[in-house]
Amino acid sequence: MTTFWTRFQIGFIAFQLISIMSYLIIPAPLSDYILLASVAVGLIAGIVIFTWTRQTSLTSPLRQPFLTASSQQLLQQVFNDLPTRVYWRNSDLEYLGGNDAFLRDIQCNSEALEGKRDDQLTWLAKNPVLLERDRLTLEHGLASCNAEIELSLANNTRYIEHSSVPLYDDQKNVIGIIGSYYDISSIKSVAEQMEQAKEAAEQANVAKGEFLANMSHEIRTPINAIVGMANLCLKTQLSEKQKRYIKVIDSSSQALLGVINDILDFSKIDAGKLSIERIPFDLQDVLTSLADMFAYKAYDKDLEFIINLPANIPTRLLGDPLRLNQVLVNLVSNAIKFTEDGEINVAVTLLDKNTDKVWLRISVTDTGIGMDEEQRANLFKAFTQADSSTTRKYGGTGLGLAISRRLIQLMGGDIGVTSGVGQGSTFYIELTLPMQPQQDDSHHQYLIQKLRGKRVLAIDDNLSTREMIQEMLRSYQVDVRVCRTAEQALDILREDAAPYDVLLVDWRLPGMDGLSLCHKVHQSFADDAPKMILATGYYAEEMSEQAAAAGISDILSRPFTATTLGHSLATTLYKRENIAAPSDSPSMNLPDAIKGAPILLVEDNEINQQVALELLKSQGFKVDIAEHGQAALDAIEHKAYALVLMDIQMPVMDGLTAAKKIRAHYDYKQLPILAMTANAMSGDEERSLSAGMQGHIAKPIDEKQLLKAIIKWCVPGHYEDEVTQHTEVKQAPEPAHPNEKKIRYPQVKGIQFEQALARLQHNVPLYLRLVEQLFSEYQNSAMKVSDFITRGQHESARRYFHSLKGAAGNLGLDALHARAADLEKHMAAGNIDKVADTITGLEKSLNHAYQAANDLSAIYQHQQQEQS
Repeated sequence: MTTFWTRFQIGFIAFQLISIMSYLIIPAPLSDYILLASVAVGLIAGIVIFTWTRQTSLTSPLRQPFLTASSQQLLQQVFNDLPTRVYWRNSDLEYLGGNDAFLRDIQCNSEALEGKRDDQLTWLAKNPVLLERDRLTLEHGLASCNAEIELSLANNTRYIEHSSVPLYDDQKNVIGIIGSYYDISSIKSVAEQMEQAKEAAEQANVAKGEFLANMSHEIRTPINAIVGMANLCLKTQLSEKQKRYIKVIDSSSQALLGVINDILDFSKIDAGKLSIERIPFDLQDVLTSLADMFAYKAYDKDLEFIINLPANIPTRLLGDPLRLNQVLVNLVSNAIKFTEDGEINVAVTLLDKNTDKVWLRISVTDTGIGMDEEQRANLFKAFTQADSSTTRKYGGTGLGLAISRRLIQLMGGDIGVTSGVGQGSTFYIELTLPMQPQQDDSHHQYLIQKLRGKRVLAIDDNLSTREMIQEMLRSYQVDVRVCRTAEQALDILREDAAPYDVLLVDWRLPGMDGLSLCHKVHQSFADDAPKMILATGYYAEEMSEQAAAAGISDILSRPFTATTLGHSLATTLYKRENIAAPSDSPSMNLPDAIKGAPILLVEDNEINQQVALELLKSQGFKVDIAEHGQAALDAIEHKAYALVLMDIQMPVMDGLTAAKKIRAHYDYKQLPILAMTANAMSGDEERSLSAGMQGHIAKPIDEKQLLKAIIKWCVPGHYEDEVTQHTEVKQAPEPAHPNEKKIRYPQVKGIQFEQALARLQHNVPLYLRLVEQLFSEYQNSAMKVSDFITRGQHESARRYFHSLKGAAGNLGLDALHARAADLEKHMAAGNIDKVADTITGLEKSLNHAYQAANDLSAIYQHQQQEQS
């Protein structure tokens, strides 16, 4: 074909030359006809050549001899040996050719393919998707690449990745398309297998998580029983050897429980199942809890334990206090574990602050064994410890720091360490935390008002503690001076012309100890002696008798925060008498500014009313009761209260609604509100705070937690002075009927008589009356609940169980409390079948509690007869 067109072109050129010569030689007019014929023939020949060139432009690259014979043969071989299937079409979407791989797929040869359409070829007719994709490419003049499609071919069904691109001539006109695809069936198969493997792994991971959760419950239940019984046993009369054995059981159980919790937390984080909360919390509460937890351990190892929270740092933040506390507990526990001598210093530093958030660094520094570079590099890896020898001195799972790092990273922060062998270690956490909209500094301002200009002499042999005390007291505008020994303090007291208002004395001092110093000051200066506060690792009740004899006004347990120190100073300076004899009641810690304060108790359950009333009146508070939220609003309109204790679930108006209405007229400083409810699930506290409450106290009521919250939030005033001036309005507390001799409470499974009666100041007759009342109210509970459900009053049924749960918890009826909690949960979820199954055991638990109360009554009456 090529030779023909070459000869055609040569003949055409010869014809043109002869025509020109004829035109020049032959005279007109005949020459004009020859010229016209020559032009016509030239036009016809040009059209023929153009048409042929256009039709053969797709195949000419493989047909024209633009390469040598050997090069063309190589290119043709490479093209045909490609695993990728390639074909090309003209502008009418007719096939012009394809490589060998494509021809094998459609079971066709080159001659049979050329000029055919898809519907004329068996296997292509069964796969119209190729034609459709090529048509779109041709119409739009745009490439269509890497589309995954399915083809049904002779051998089997295949998955391919297809592409097609337009072909252009020299004038950029689309003259056809070239298509290609390659087989991804094997890749697809592998991907499906991987997906199946992934699903299987995820299912296995879920199964593992469920297994761990179930095992956690199954293991922790008996361990908690062991720990609880060990603690109860330690409160009984035991020999020293028995105590030592029980303590080993207790500590070993706690260690095992810690290992289980570590593994569970790590598994949750690893599976992405652990979420970080964002709820309001007070950083000072987190650090106070940390101090309470580790004070005795540090004291037992003769370590100085310091918590330095400067007063200028905002503490009301948004975050996850539980997880932050978990990390700090791990760091402090490690610090104490690896430190034999020196100090543990927990310090909070304000890195930056704006109107919305704070940047904090919390560091835990110890003077322990330290670490080398290799140990530091591996420290945060799971199941890795700095002490990795086979004869390890220090135990643990090696998960604590790995969990801590992941928790801090989930909070959006970072954790690091600086350390040297024999130089101690500093672990630091850097976090960015949003601030709560309301930053209540009324207590700080109150303490400044009380302490401004007072002169304090602090005696402590630890340099870090002295520096911390100076910083804390200066934040209250106190004139503070520090020294190291008791002897130096005596010299200062004798030489300084201006007297000191308060001596803050460390109990353990080199040379003369702190208690001896207080004795000497009390004897030497007589009436001119300054007030004295003793800082000690001992608990206050263990030192109170010796402290009273030495003229000490208050005992401050280490470690203390700025607020704790400020309260101690204010209480010491403004109370009238020194420390009294030891007492079980924590009222000795109440600041004078809130003694006798009027409190509104909003509670619909009469039993819970009595428990809270007994507890509050025993502390000297004046208490009014409102049975629901609307009654509370009415009471607030007619009387000024220093604090409101608000139940959540009540008839007429619930506590959340009442709190929001109160906040519309009173801000946080004017009238604090504390939620006091059996709602202790995740999110309940956040709802309470968002409604305008400052705190959340879970039922059953813990006296220490309640008093701690009251001390923190109660509006200060001169309530005792008001009572003195207006004695006619003073509300006399009900008699507590304390027992002259502590009775022996019966040991009954599922009932905590000791804890419940402590809430009632060991008023046994009142306790028996409340149990009798509970028994009367909740007898035949199955019929009452059935009636609620029949009438469609599901919310009333749920509130019925909620009220029982709170009352049972306050009376120490743990089994009944747990049963009521389960019923409330099932009722809230609408699981009526589970309610029906569970409520059958409620009557049994109620009768069990009533019988146990009868046993207590018999023991009490017997003791009363013996005393009479």
